[in-house]
Amino acid sequence: MKKSIVFPMRYDNMIAITNGLSELDHRHILDSINLRYPVSVSMSVASGRTPYDVEKYATELLNDIEGPVLRIGSLAKIGDTIQIAHMDINNVTEHTNRNAYLSYDKIISVYHELIHELGKKGALVFYMGGDNFIAPCNGLNKKDFQRVFKSIKKKLDISLKAGIGIHTSAEDATRLASIGLKEIRNGLKDNVIVREK
Repeated sequence: MKKSIVFPMRYDNMIAITNGLSELDHRHILDSINLRYPVSVSMSVASGRTPYDVEKYATELLNDIEGPVLRIGSLAKIGDTIQIAHMDINNVTEHTNRNAYLSYDKIISVYHELIHELGKKGALVFYMGGDNFIAPCNGLNKKDFQRVFKSIKKKLDISLKAGIGIHTSAEDATRLASIGLKEIRNGLKDNVIVREK
């Protein structure tokens, strides 16, 4: 989707990070889906200070509409950056190698804490399987993540690490975040690293 990233929510609802796409790009995506599949899709587009603000505004734009509608509230400006964090659990096998269901419960407990703590700061958090979490997180800095990770360690006795990528597209920001996370896995001492374009 043109260097954008789509996150699943409910079965009938998705959130996409589409920095750099025009109204025409969004219209093309909507029309393409509605022509190819036996469903009708509506889409709203918004921009704002934090991912949470954007999602809230976009959701409000979708209220009370039916059918294949594109509603534009505001578009991110060309060149605006998106910040994405890729997080995972340190030494996950220590927490997950005894009982599959209880392991999943522990990972979901971490997910819940990340949603709660990072959400207070305007981020959105998505569980990506295994022990991986992705968060659009404009407005947060390295110390914000370190404070949240310290709180989760105290509450759940689980340590986390994160690569944070900053770029003009969600795909490139995620790639940079994953590079940062890999550097930590390969022995970098810090538990949060930021990589920019």
